[in-house]
Amino acid sequence: MTVKQSVAWQALEAHLQKDIAPYSLKQLFTNAGARRFEDLSVATDGLLLDFSKQKLTPDTFSLLIDLAQQQGLGEATNALYSGGEVNRSEMRPALHTALRATPSDQGGDIQIDGQQVSQLVANNLLDMERIATKIQQGEWLGYSGQPITTVINIGVGGSDIGPHMVCHALDEFRVETKFPLEIMFVSSMDGSQLAEMLQHLDQASTLFIIASKTFTTIDTLANAETARAWLRKRIPSDSLIGQHHLVGCSAFPQRMAAWGIPVENQIALWDWVGGRYSLWSGIGLPIAIKLGMRGFKQLLKGAHAMDDHFQNAKPEQNLPVMLALTGIWNINFLGLKAHTLLPYDGRLKLLPNYLSQLEMESNGKSVTNTGESVDFDTSPVIWGDVGANAQHAFFQLLHQGTPAYYADFIVPIKRTASSEYTQATRTQLDYQQALNLANCVAQSRVLMLGDDVLAWDQSMVTSPDRLYPGNHASSTLMFDELTPENLGKLIALYEHKVFVQAVVWDINPFDQWGVELGKQIAKTTLSAIEKRQAGTITAADVKFDASTEGLLNHVFRQQS
Repeated sequence: MTVKQSVAWQALEAHLQKDIAPYSLKQLFTNAGARRFEDLSVATDGLLLDFSKQKLTPDTFSLLIDLAQQQGLGEATNALYSGGEVNRSEMRPALHTALRATPSDQGGDIQIDGQQVSQLVANNLLDMERIATKIQQGEWLGYSGQPITTVINIGVGGSDIGPHMVCHALDEFRVETKFPLEIMFVSSMDGSQLAEMLQHLDQASTLFIIASKTFTTIDTLANAETARAWLRKRIPSDSLIGQHHLVGCSAFPQRMAAWGIPVENQIALWDWVGGRYSLWSGIGLPIAIKLGMRGFKQLLKGAHAMDDHFQNAKPEQNLPVMLALTGIWNINFLGLKAHTLLPYDGRLKLLPNYLSQLEMESNGKSVTNTGESVDFDTSPVIWGDVGANAQHAFFQLLHQGTPAYYADFIVPIKRTASSEYTQATRTQLDYQQALNLANCVAQSRVLMLGDDVLAWDQSMVTSPDRLYPGNHASSTLMFDELTPENLGKLIALYEHKVFVQAVVWDINPFDQWGVELGKQIAKTTLSAIEKRQAGTITAADVKFDASTEGLLNHVFRQQS
């Protein structure tokens, strides 16, 4: 039996039909009066989550909390923090919370394979600090004695998206370096991204970070081989390349060494850290280089604060729990299959992409932990962009289109202007931030009320093509300002949200076999392409479906 047949689920179905379905969002506000915001918002430690514009009531949350408790959320949370095998299909823990814990935290004595996790993490931070500091101070020298001034992170998925997002968001917090230092990211397997970069760089002052948990990811290794071939054009030996121009981060040190990365240039990773949860580990080395270890530890501190909140706050005051249960209500009971993420801050431009991987790769599952096919929807389709830009792009669909969706508005309240700015510039930036906040709040209001927002002047609605139906659900997440600590809280908030939903749905958020199958089939297809090019294909080779055969034959003809 799946959760859909449970008592708690059936109670929510009955509540929907009786207490929610007959009413619009506007009517729910009218029925509740001024209490609605107070009853349906949670504030803690500089963050405010307003879900009063969701199509629900406090009674809905009471029933949703019953559902979460029925599904064993408390026990699952304890297992997550204590090193239990929460990744059931791979029979291992998921200890990303340990990466940002302090030694005095409960569970700090967790041991994996006879090794104390807290000590492994502490050693890793020291390795990161050693490498980051050496680069920042201009002491990491290329083969010819020039300081490294360009660092390129080569990775894909969690080894790219998270560090890239954080480095972009927190660029203004970069530390001063002895020489100008540029940090770049490469993930595209087709080589075009890296080829463009290399045209403008110098081998003598460029360092590559090869980030791959398994150190077998073909996307990453293909780019790494291209980088090494470029280095070989100027550098006389692979030994010099490895010593001066390569750093690796992987759970397989022997594979890094075989590839030519010396032990002193390696940063450890562990199989109990999932790729999309790994920016807190050595995968976050680009963040540490950009922000310094002090900034990186502030990021960890913020995530740890959210870890404490999630572990200890009551469900009705628990930000990740409330965010997760709102999503479950929208997806499973209101039938909303799409979720848009709208950060109203240009620095968070890459956040929707990061969160789409976090949620869709984690919860894009159709089988429960016991092997049953689910009879309900799990992860929605997630997309988004900077809200102020999206208003001029896909907001037309949000306001007047037909797809059903819900939205998260994410916005900092203030932005601290640099002391180097003139007073006139600071005044203008203050105005722009007020304009930004006004747009964020106004857009969520219009999504909810539609034309009713113009109650004071209905004459503005002059024809059917100008009608706004409204009644679209959204949550608003506000925080004081964008800092490393607050960004750490924000990321961890969504991590735990994804975990809560997985517990309720009884699915495993820590594996990604759908990704692995595509990789395996790509290898077979690559072999077929290479054999066609070499003229060595035989009748015994793999035969594909008609479409794949047709496409491969077309490629071969065009390349011949």
